[in-house]
Amino acid sequence: MNKNLEIFVSFASIGAMTFGGGYAMIPILRKEVIDIKGWITEEQMMDAYAIAQVSPGIIAVNTSALIGFQLYGKKGALSAALGQVFPSILIITLIAAFLQQAFLIPIVAQIFAAIRIAVAALIINTATTLFKKGIIDIFSGIIFTIAFVAIVIFAVSPVYIVILSAIFGILVKSLGGRMT
Repeated sequence: MNKNLEIFVSFASIGAMTFGGGYAMIPILRKEVIDIKGWITEEQMMDAYAIAQVSPGIIAVNTSALIGFQLYGKKGALSAALGQVFPSILIITLIAAFLQQAFLIPIVAQIFAAIRIAVAALIINTATTLFKKGIIDIFSGIIFTIAFVAIVIFAVSPVYIVILSAIFGILVKSLGGRMT
């Protein structure tokens, strides 16, 4: 199969199963691109995800494009990004055209309520994985604690958290700290 078509199909299958956005996508993405395809390593995926989080745009699309770029350059990035969004565009178009009234049906509403619960479980799984892989030393533990308190208790914007965390990471690294 053409490599770009293979990337498109793989990311379209991920996009078709991703309910709940970028955070819920991580377990599905990991299984496809690391476990099944062996295209990248866990570290490469986490790096792509970290960059996607601080970049403007949709996390799922950004992550997909970065992974596609690692695989096959610009064409790979385009194939992955288009594959990621294709199922959503198709589903939204169909819903808008034909199923607008379906959400008023009680069983359909209950199905989506159940999907929301499953998405919450996927997000918790992703957060647990990111926590286990991210807290590698005292400095990363300090960044996590400060960021968590700032966001949860003081409602500080994530933009400030990301910028301050990057500055802190640079300072720690320049002083010989681990954080690798």
